[in-house]
Amino acid sequence: MELGVDPYAVLGVGMLAGDDQIHRAYRSLARTWHPDANPGDTDAAARFAELTAAYELLHDPVRRRTYDLARAAAHGPRPVRSAPAPTGDVTVRGPQARPAHRPRSVDREPDKPERDEFALLGLVAKILAALVVVFLVLVVFASLNQAPECGAGVNPAFCRPAASPTP
Repeated sequence: MELGVDPYAVLGVGMLAGDDQIHRAYRSLARTWHPDANPGDTDAAARFAELTAAYELLHDPVRRRTYDLARAAAHGPRPVRSAPAPTGDVTVRGPQARPAHRPRSVDREPDKPERDEFALLGLVAKILAALVVVFLVLVVFASLNQAPECGAGVNPAFCRPAASPTP
């Protein structure tokens, strides 16, 4: 198959199509364009021959790889001319013909999060809450930790007097 006709376009599949997709596309188109289904139609016979040649090229992994490399070397990654679609449509197909999913404008700014006016107030509230929790923990710890009784080897400034026995 010459490089002017894209076998992918002939079969109506993409370049990343697997063997199953190529086989299904060929079987579907072969039923439509087979000379037995179109007796006396020379265009159908030519179309069927083109389909068969495209299928034989893409079905063989070695020939397909060789074709892909030769096409990329000769014309870049995209074909020069697309073959007519299975419906006979000759409009341009491919990545350049597809509209963008989302139109891009030049003056469009990237999405910025809206400024939260209460962010500083929330931060201050969190800091105050943390300080209150720390203060309460210290108070509870101080109330549970009582000073030792005064005795030998204990500094009298940091001890509590021993309880006197009641008579």
